[in-house]
Amino acid sequence: MNKSLKILVSCYACSPYRGSEPGMGWRFISGLAKHHEVHVITEKEKWEKDIKQYIEEEKVTNIHFYFIQKKRHKKLRKIWPPSYYWFYKAWQKKAYHLAKQLDEKENFDIIHQLNMVGYREPGYLWKIDKPFVWGPIGGTQNVPWHLFSIFNLYGKLFYGGRNIINTIQKHVLKRPRFAAKKSPSVLIAATPDIQKDILKLWHKSSEIITEVGTDDSLDIKINDRKENETLKLVWSGQHTSGKALNILLKSLAVLDAQINWQLDILGVGTETKHWQSLANKLNISSRCTWHGWIPKNDALSIMENGHVLCITSLKDLTSTITLEAISLGLPIICLDHCGFAYVVNESCGIKIKVDSLKTIQSGFKKAIELLYKDENLRKQLAVGALKRAKDFSWKENVEKLNAIYSKLLR
Repeated sequence: MNKSLKILVSCYACSPYRGSEPGMGWRFISGLAKHHEVHVITEKEKWEKDIKQYIEEEKVTNIHFYFIQKKRHKKLRKIWPPSYYWFYKAWQKKAYHLAKQLDEKENFDIIHQLNMVGYREPGYLWKIDKPFVWGPIGGTQNVPWHLFSIFNLYGKLFYGGRNIINTIQKHVLKRPRFAAKKSPSVLIAATPDIQKDILKLWHKSSEIITEVGTDDSLDIKINDRKENETLKLVWSGQHTSGKALNILLKSLAVLDAQINWQLDILGVGTETKHWQSLANKLNISSRCTWHGWIPKNDALSIMENGHVLCITSLKDLTSTITLEAISLGLPIICLDHCGFAYVVNESCGIKIKVDSLKTIQSGFKKAIELLYKDENLRKQLAVGALKRAKDFSWKENVEKLNAIYSKLLR
């Protein structure tokens, strides 16, 4: 897009120094500011200090920030976690009133509801009489019911309850439907699965842009692995039942005896002790290294020295770890669902069908044995991973967003 636009973005979470939602918000906004004049409404308490520090140090001039404080009630949130949405909704109302005032003064070309990514809270900016963009959108997907045998009792109750509530909310919440039907507007889905849900729920087509991105390609040298040398596997994530590391552990326990492997496990959480106990029970604990939470650079170093990343998560969007892995030339073995199924194709990894638990465990076993025995294939996938990473660069994401803006204004 050649024409510079004046854009208002609602970006509740935004920081140049953080990952996840605030990092995602910053990367989109800073990318857009290279092409347009960007005005951003964001939360005051958590992000103002980071943003002002960065603006002062880097002499940023093309982004205008407006900060709104969100009320918090920590005790109530401990007792009733969904109470978060009450205060978040109130913040969105304040953002709407400010946005109306700003639009009267600035006369924006486009208004964009950027984050948080979940579909439950689309804010109110769609009410303003301007072309509207909402997304990336996520959160509509449920954990497959037929895989609930992987969970302990708490996991069954937690994810079962979430599935039921999520299914009800998708069909009864009014504002997401109103925001989706706004005209003229464009919706952005974070994954193809979400895109299908948007069409099914709100009868509207959407574009796809992942909620995470890769940096410009690093100077990565792909690891060589000699015949019979140890295959270094990496797994990373929060240790919660939905991340399902136990699937991988059970697959590793039945590998052919001649397979020489080791597993680096990053992260920590409520399931850590349970999974460590399972590894002991399966007699594979001597091959597992539990790193816990370590600095990001150390974690990336472990991945860079690895040979394969395994993803077992049962519910996710694209997952930062997916893009970090392919950026480092790490082939991926994952389930054929969620956002990583969109990123991982036959050029950079192996996807396993989400059938029965037994089929999934067998799929991981076969994939690991294949990559152990066929180093040429593993290296071919590593080269493919580096190429694939370029398709999901932040620069590419911003270019896709620019194309959406251009199309919307036409």
